[in-house]
Amino acid sequence: MRSKIIYLTYQTFPSNTANTIQTIDNAKYIYRSGHEIIIVFPLRSKFSSDNIEKLKKHYRFDEDIKFKGIEHNLPFGKYNIFEKYLYLLSHFIWSKKITKNYRKDVDSNSIFFTRSDWIFYFLSKKGLNVTFECHQLTKLRRQIIKKSISNKSSKVIFLNQNLLDDSGLNMELSKKYMVLQNGVDTQLFKKEHKNRTKDLEIIFTGNIKRFNNDRGLIFIINSFLNEKMAEKFKLKIIGWPKEQINELRELVRKLKMNSRISIIDKLDRESTISSMQNADIGLLINSSTDRHSLMHTSPLKYFEYLYAGLNIVAVDFPSHRALPFSENISFFHENSEEGFIKALFESLSRDSIQKDQLKSITLEERVNKLLLFIKQ
Repeated sequence: MRSKIIYLTYQTFPSNTANTIQTIDNAKYIYRSGHEIIIVFPLRSKFSSDNIEKLKKHYRFDEDIKFKGIEHNLPFGKYNIFEKYLYLLSHFIWSKKITKNYRKDVDSNSIFFTRSDWIFYFLSKKGLNVTFECHQLTKLRRQIIKKSISNKSSKVIFLNQNLLDDSGLNMELSKKYMVLQNGVDTQLFKKEHKNRTKDLEIIFTGNIKRFNNDRGLIFIINSFLNEKMAEKFKLKIIGWPKEQINELRELVRKLKMNSRISIIDKLDRESTISSMQNADIGLLINSSTDRHSLMHTSPLKYFEYLYAGLNIVAVDFPSHRALPFSENISFFHENSEEGFIKALFESLSRDSIQKDQLKSITLEERVNKLLLFIKQ
């Protein structure tokens, strides 16, 4: 039966962030499953737009996803001081404002989906059928989840087991929550033609910093001063923002490592995937100073690395240990050059996971499970 799914979010579009890419990816597969989907979001920057042609060009999709952007200029992005707190306040105001548009007597046949805890809270109070996809936890968010999930039609999806464990939810509510990892859009992957050389290529893709923290890429670059690295490996970093990319380029120049290390500005998604398919080892690295990175992240790039047939080397965090197929990851301790090099060589002895084993991490499989859960 065709359902109408209303995706209410505080994200804004278009954007290059992984979270908006994840939202669009899931929306594509929801539409392909035969359902109507509309994404309602704030126009909170001068670059925000709900122009469908602009969004289709940016995210490269053809599905008939509907978008509704609503003006919301307060107070996000106007002040550098207290920016974090203004963002939180703006999120609260937006959530309260937008949820006033929906009522149980009018929208009882609609299914609501959100990544916003406050939207989850306000829709739950109205008794509407709403599912919250939880990607991070704070003390406040734990309280919002516990308060909201007690409502009859409210449910929660946790991105990994660590998030569920840290939520403190009662096992008696187990039918109202589930763990569902990210998924990979397999249609982005073309037939593989690896350009083999005697050197093995390590690849990292994504934002150079996370929550304004250094991800550890400077450490990785400096490790190439070790002769064991220089003899065997090359490194390719594809990322943004431009300022940080230029800083890494300058470091590589000073170290005279241009022949071993390539620093590339952000590419379109298809070109990034192609670069992954021509690499050998995918790198997962973050800073332990951020609890989300340490405990709860489920990086989209990991699933793309796997589907590209890469061996994986990752800093040893509980979040990475919670990933599917983590038994095939070669781990190293944060900022340990010896451990990093050992993990690289260890990864070479591992066989990449075969495509037929990876069905469980595809977006098609993820969305099938998601729809079964939110429609019940």
